[in-house]
Amino acid sequence: MKIKINRNILWTTLLTDLFVNAGIKYACISPGSRSTPLTFAITSENKIKSFPIVDERASAFFALGIAKSSNSPVVIVTTSGTATAELYPAIIEAYQNRVPLIVCTADRPSYLRNTGTNQTINQKNIYKNHIRYFAELPLPSIDKKNIHTLLSRTSEAILTATFINKGPVHLNFQFEKPFEPDSTTDFIDDSLITYANELSEKLLSRTKVEGNNFDKDFRLNSIDLITIGTSKFNSDFIKLLDEFSKKYNIPTFADANSGLRFLKKKLSNLISNYEALVRSENLAVKFKPKSVIHFGRNLTSQSLEEFIIKSKAKRFVVNEFGDRFDTTKRAKLIKSEPEKFIVQILQSNLNNASLEILDYLKSVDMKIDDTKNKIFRKSLNEVNIILELLDKIPVRSNLFIGNSLPVRDLDFFSSAAEKEINIFQNRGASGIDGIISSSLGIAIESKQPTYLAIGDLSFYYDLNSLLIAKQFDIPLKIILINNNGGAIFNYLPIARQKEIFNKYFLTPLNFNVKKLSESFGINYKLVKSLYEFKKSLSDANKTNSCLILEVRTDSLFTKSLKEKFWNSTNKILSRDN
Repeated sequence: MKIKINRNILWTTLLTDLFVNAGIKYACISPGSRSTPLTFAITSENKIKSFPIVDERASAFFALGIAKSSNSPVVIVTTSGTATAELYPAIIEAYQNRVPLIVCTADRPSYLRNTGTNQTINQKNIYKNHIRYFAELPLPSIDKKNIHTLLSRTSEAILTATFINKGPVHLNFQFEKPFEPDSTTDFIDDSLITYANELSEKLLSRTKVEGNNFDKDFRLNSIDLITIGTSKFNSDFIKLLDEFSKKYNIPTFADANSGLRFLKKKLSNLISNYEALVRSENLAVKFKPKSVIHFGRNLTSQSLEEFIIKSKAKRFVVNEFGDRFDTTKRAKLIKSEPEKFIVQILQSNLNNASLEILDYLKSVDMKIDDTKNKIFRKSLNEVNIILELLDKIPVRSNLFIGNSLPVRDLDFFSSAAEKEINIFQNRGASGIDGIISSSLGIAIESKQPTYLAIGDLSFYYDLNSLLIAKQFDIPLKIILINNNGGAIFNYLPIARQKEIFNKYFLTPLNFNVKKLSESFGINYKLVKSLYEFKKSLSDANKTNSCLILEVRTDSLFTKSLKEKFWNSTNKILSRDN
C-alpha cells in the first residue's frame, strides 16, 4: 500500500524508533529551524521524555547530568551553525568521564559548505578530539541503501556510547527543505517501514562480550596500598574490595569523590585523612609502599600522587577500558572490569601487607579526625560548610560538588561516614562551566534529594541554568559558597603579586545573589552564622522547591585554619613515629 510522507520526517521517525528499541528514555532539545525533523519525531514519541532548553550549552550539561544519574545514553538535539559549538564543553567532560551522550546536530546539505550560506559551518566531525564515534548521515532518501546507512550508523553510535567505547557520540544530519510533516515529498510502499523495523532489531541485537581482557598469566607478589579515584562503583565491587583489603591487610585511600568514603561500615580498612598523612614527611619514615593498585579516575590529591611517586612504588591501574589514569605514564595498565580483576587476585597467593602499618594508619586517622573537628567545626568557614552539609543531608542523597575549592575541601577534609551519599562532580576536565545544569540533570532523573555545593564564579558562569530549575520545578538545593572571587588562586605563588593577582586572578564579582535569584523565581536565603547555616540546612531538607543558600566567607580566614590544621597533623605524625 502506498503512503505519502515527508522524507525528512520518515528519516527521523525511523531514527527515533531505533532510539526507543535501544531503551533510550531522555532527550534534551534546543529550538531551531534546521533541526525541525529531529525535534518533531523525537517529541512525538511518548516513550522518550524530552526537555526543551533554549541554551545549547546548558542543554548539553543538563543531558550530561541525566546520563550520569541514569548511567544510560541521553540524546541531545541542536540546529546548525554555532549552536553545535555550544555543546562542546559538555562533550569534552563526557569524553573525559566516559558519560554516554548521543549528540544529534542538524546541518545544511554538505554542498552548501564554504559558500557563505547563512548559519552554515563545517560540522563534519567538529568534536573529533573528544568523541568516541562520528557519522555524517546522507541526505534523507527513500531507498533501502540509504535507510540501511542511517540505521546501521546510528545503531553503531548507540552501541559505542553504551558499552563498546563508552562516552559521547556524534551524528550529523543533513536536511533540505521542507521540514514539516504536512509537506509531502514522496509516496512509498509500507513494506519499506517493515524492512526498516526488522533491520533495527537485527542491528541492535549485539550484546556486550563478557570476560577479562588482561593477561591470564599476570601475577602480583604483594600490594601495600589501594587507591580509589572517581568512578561509579557497584555493590559487588565494594564487597570484593573489602574482602581483598581485609585478606591482605591493605589500607584503602578512597578519594571522597568516589563516594566510597561514605561507606564506612562496608570498607574495614578505609583511611579518610590521607591528605594530612601524605603532606607530612614523617609518613615516609613509617610507610614506604612498594606496590600500589588503583581503581577509578585520577586522584584529586596531588600530594598523594607525589607521595606515591617518591616511594618509587610499582603502580597498577585497573579499569574496564584500559584508560591511562596515571600522570607518570609508568603504571601498568590492566584492562579489566574491576570486579573480575579482584576475583582473580583473591584466588592468588599474595604476601600480606604489614598489619602494623595498617593499625598505625588507622590510629593516626582517628587522631586527625579529632584535630579536624577542634579546628574547623567552631566557625562558619569554607571547610565547615562542606562538613556540616555532609552531616545534615539525608541518607542516600545526591551531592554534586563544584570544582576548584569545594571539590578539594570535600576530598581533603571529609571524614569516613556511613551515609551512602551519592557524590557527583564534573572532574573529567575540571571546568567551572555547566555545574548548575549538570546537577539539575541529576536531580530530575534520580528523584532523590539533591544538593549542590558551588563557588561564586562557577555559579555566575552557569547562571542561566536557573531557568531550567524554574521551568521544570526541580527541587535542587544550592549551597553557594561566596568568597567573592577565585579564592583557589590564593594557594598559588602568584598571590604574592598583589596588584596583578587581585585584578586578573581573584576577579571579585560583587553581584547581588538575592536579586538574581528573585529574577529567576528561585527561593533564596542569606546565611550569616554557623547556627543559621545548620538550621537552614535542616529546613531545606523539608522543602520541595529549588533553594539557594548563600554563605559569604572569608577565604583568607579559611586558609589560615587549613595551615593550622596541616601543622597540627604534622605534629601528630611526628609524635607517633
